[in-house]
Amino acid sequence: MLELGKKLRNLQKEGKYIKIALAGAGQMGSGLISQLRELAGMQIVAIVNRNVNRLINILEELEIDDDEFVVIGSRYKLNSENKNKKQIILKDNKLDKEAVDALNQLVRENKIIVGDNLSILFVLDDVDIIIDATGSPEAGAFIARNAILNQKHIVTLNVEADATVGPILKKMADDAGVVYTISAGDEPAALKELYNFADTLGLEIIAAGKGKNNPLDHYANPATLKDYAKSKGSSPTMMTSFVDGTNSMIEMASLSNSTGLVPDCRGMHGPEVDIKDLVNVFRLKSEGGILSRKGVVDFAIGDAAPGVFLVYSTSNKMIRADLKYLMLGEGPYYLLYKPYHLISIETPISIALAYFYGEPTIAPDHGMVSEVITVAKKDLRAGDIIDGIGKYTVYGLIDEYAKAKKENLLPIGISEGCILKKDIEKDQPIKYNDVQPARDSQVLELRKLQDKLIG
Repeated sequence: MLELGKKLRNLQKEGKYIKIALAGAGQMGSGLISQLRELAGMQIVAIVNRNVNRLINILEELEIDDDEFVVIGSRYKLNSENKNKKQIILKDNKLDKEAVDALNQLVRENKIIVGDNLSILFVLDDVDIIIDATGSPEAGAFIARNAILNQKHIVTLNVEADATVGPILKKMADDAGVVYTISAGDEPAALKELYNFADTLGLEIIAAGKGKNNPLDHYANPATLKDYAKSKGSSPTMMTSFVDGTNSMIEMASLSNSTGLVPDCRGMHGPEVDIKDLVNVFRLKSEGGILSRKGVVDFAIGDAAPGVFLVYSTSNKMIRADLKYLMLGEGPYYLLYKPYHLISIETPISIALAYFYGEPTIAPDHGMVSEVITVAKKDLRAGDIIDGIGKYTVYGLIDEYAKAKKENLLPIGISEGCILKKDIEKDQPIKYNDVQPARDSQVLELRKLQDKLIG
């Protein structure tokens, strides 16, 4: 990490910068805007958010002067407070050659491009890396695909998209000679760091997991969590995906697809356990634990949050003696524990790795090992429209991809907008043939291609 910092400072001394475009200005995206402006060797040149007025308010909160950014879009979308901001109006909100040339000139003048049209991200010549902080599988598929087609590295905080179509995006990126990576700082990346450490040392990996800092409630929804989400500074939808468990399922699926580790059972175990007991719980059933096999992904409710953990073992007597001497326990199971993950604060690490070395922080190298299936959150009726992750109709459960495919189960990442063709009882998995898919879906199109080419 010191080397990356040095490289960034040297880059800036040469009068150069890594040029970055950002999609999404929610909790993570807004923090990134602030951080990237203070880092040596990095420059944010464009920000796209579906609510432009909210984005402008964020820029003002960050004390970014009006003359530093230009709003791109339609005048009517700005509220009365922002109607006098400097704007470029796109005819029919389309980026023709004249508009693209104007945007590139503004970037050369060190202006920040601000708008709600995602296509802005892909037409700027000087952009090196695009960051996806949207959290939407549909937006994530569109952003990553177009970033790759336009020869831009993609750093994603959108694990929802990665768990659904990450393998095909990685293949496309590899073929194009650019980097596709999940951001450092999210749980999958933090766990991959522990995994790489143990794997390199030849240690046997028993279980890798994340701490979950709230009780599991599959039936939570944005209405029941409205006040709780507000107290945490989060959106009700995002908080719902945390509490109903979908987020944990998605994160562990991304880790699974990167490492080959598997869920021990549908939905994982998710025991309530303190840090000191992790090695006693995450061991084989024959030895007093909960696992039916080794090499699994899981999560734990309790004081392990907000950290991540990895339980490992070794049959090497000398190493076991050394571990005992180092006060890591009697064995045969031992713990690696990282007490934090800094989410988007660590994203610049992934930006630098991609730019300087062409390396991902974590990518789905093993293809589809795990799937996150769609399960009814309540009794649903034919004609109901599935509203997607973190909302009212469904939650997600992780399972092995091969099992989900055999049962024809619908991935939650492509569930939004699907129309039910039959009644589905609460807690029942939803199958492909139970729904009419959403039309014109980028994520569904990529998923079909992925199932055909990779599986």
